[in-house]
Amino acid sequence: MTIYKEDLEPRFKFEVAELPEGENVKECFACGSCTGVCPVSQIIPEFDPRKILHMISLGLKKKLLSSDLLWYCTNCSTCKFVCPQDVRFNDVVKALKILALQDGYVDADSLSEMGKLAVVDEKLCVGCLTCVRLCPFSAPGIEAGKGVAHIEPLKCVACGICVAGCPVKAIELKISEDVKRFTSFDLLRQAEQPDNSGEPNIVAFCCHYTAYACSQDLQNLSKLGFPENVRVEILSCSGSISISRLLKAFEDGADGVYVAGCLEDTCHNVKGSQVALNRVNYVKNILSQLNLDPSRIEMYMISRESNQGFIDAAKDMTERIKILGTSQLKGK
Repeated sequence: MTIYKEDLEPRFKFEVAELPEGENVKECFACGSCTGVCPVSQIIPEFDPRKILHMISLGLKKKLLSSDLLWYCTNCSTCKFVCPQDVRFNDVVKALKILALQDGYVDADSLSEMGKLAVVDEKLCVGCLTCVRLCPFSAPGIEAGKGVAHIEPLKCVACGICVAGCPVKAIELKISEDVKRFTSFDLLRQAEQPDNSGEPNIVAFCCHYTAYACSQDLQNLSKLGFPENVRVEILSCSGSISISRLLKAFEDGADGVYVAGCLEDTCHNVKGSQVALNRVNYVKNILSQLNLDPSRIEMYMISRESNQGFIDAAKDMTERIKILGTSQLKGK
């Protein structure tokens, strides 16, 4: 990155430090502990906490506040517990977001276009409070005098949980670039899926954080043992899968469906995996009522440390569905 003298604003670090969230920013001595444990940085190398803190010290205000990098932080607080200087990088990011909105570098419309802010259609919203109840970050609230939901840009992390949970489909979230980078995986699996293999047709809905362990091996997954009959759709969070989308997968011909998310205690969106599990269990009950084996749908919580858990889940589901046979919903 080329730095020009005219790009530097020496007072920038003091602006950040004047906010309660950024009060310790000047204590950073660039040890890199925050970057080493940051789960977002592992997926998006450009999101480097140490680099961002260094940019603050240098005074690269415009370059930093106009960047979309700030909005990749999910405020998981992992960095908070390893910093020897108590800088609390996740809070510093909040300070940067406040300044970016305050100084007009971004607004609700630009964040929505980036896929970093869920947006409520006021014409459809009925003020049922479902989004308020579901959101792990307390981003939605009911606007006084309007009776409809509004989503706070500083709190929304674009997990999509509210989108899937809204009963009237009043909330929209565009696909962000960090999720789009995995779309080639969707296309790959669809292209590889044989038309007459005799293997069960399985659809997997996978959190992109869970999928990142395989991001370097997408072209080699079949050689590593990933079943070619499994088609994967990448989600911003496993909690963003809706009950209707799970059911539609069966209607569209799937013999089995599963959701792959983070381990419950490592979910970036706090309760995304639990929300997904609840929805999978709901669909299990529906299948039982239809006299279908509820084990045709499953939730897997997978460690991101290697791609083996990702592969094992696909193998397990494939073997299970082979025993159960073709879904009775096929062709109906």
